[in-house]
Amino acid sequence: MMQYKMNKNTGRDTFVRSMPGNGFRPQASRTYQTLAGEILFAQPEPLYKQTVVTVEMARGGKITSVAYPGAFFDPKSGNLHGTYEGPIPGQMVMVGFENGNFSAPYVVNRYPYQGKGNTLTEPGYYTPLTKALFDATDVITGHFSGSYLAFYTGILSGELPGSVKINAMTDFNVVAKSKILLDALVSAEVKSAIVKLTASNTVTIAGNTKVEVNTATAVITASTQIELNGNGNWAIKYTEMKSAFDTMKTDLNNLVTVFNAHTHLYSPGPSAAAPSAAPASPGTPSAADMSGAKNAKVLM
Repeated sequence: MMQYKMNKNTGRDTFVRSMPGNGFRPQASRTYQTLAGEILFAQPEPLYKQTVVTVEMARGGKITSVAYPGAFFDPKSGNLHGTYEGPIPGQMVMVGFENGNFSAPYVVNRYPYQGKGNTLTEPGYYTPLTKALFDATDVITGHFSGSYLAFYTGILSGELPGSVKINAMTDFNVVAKSKILLDALVSAEVKSAIVKLTASNTVTIAGNTKVEVNTATAVITASTQIELNGNGNWAIKYTEMKSAFDTMKTDLNNLVTVFNAHTHLYSPGPSAAAPSAAPASPGTPSAADMSGAKNAKVLM
């Protein structure tokens, strides 16, 4: 893929030249056709400077260092622009040649079929969309691991027309530098063994109709506060509340014990003096305190 320009001071690349100025013109005969083949193996980075592949041609032979199309990486920021698709061995491709130059092959297009016509593997290429429960009008971006992003028309998949599905075989991470908004007209459901909501400031959960979290364990963490459908009151901590309740219960039981054990002197008759005496086991004020049960971080 590396070609020398006519001007040696401008480096080398796949610069498009006119035929009269093409130093490789003797190699350019009969190469304006496109040739079918299958990717034999990828020639990946960093062993190669760019993503290139070796293609086994349908009519025999191999072509090495065939440029493979992909997304653009901005050389200044390093950010990806577009969709990058890693080349997979066995995929059918069509190979063209830049300006008819046999030394500058590149993949023109990719197809879901076989490119060599191997009858032993031919059945595996029949109705691939139907086998995967995709419709011909669906739009799918997938990975050979099984993860995919699909926009459905709902014919074969059974999904609602216009619905979108993200299927992640392992982790699914959503990262935003500013905000993440999940806005559903009907309902929003989170189903998982463990759900964690972590925020450095405030976590707000509110719903005009319904907010449903269906999980075995839900963990919500915020350094400042968590708001659950409002912020005019505080939530309570069960352990501290139970501790205060148990203390009050113990104090009440002690008072009942003192009351039941208390006896006092009295004199019968309408004119007899009524002597008094302090109880042998006086009661004590309750020490129960529920202030520790106030959760200042969780508002309701």
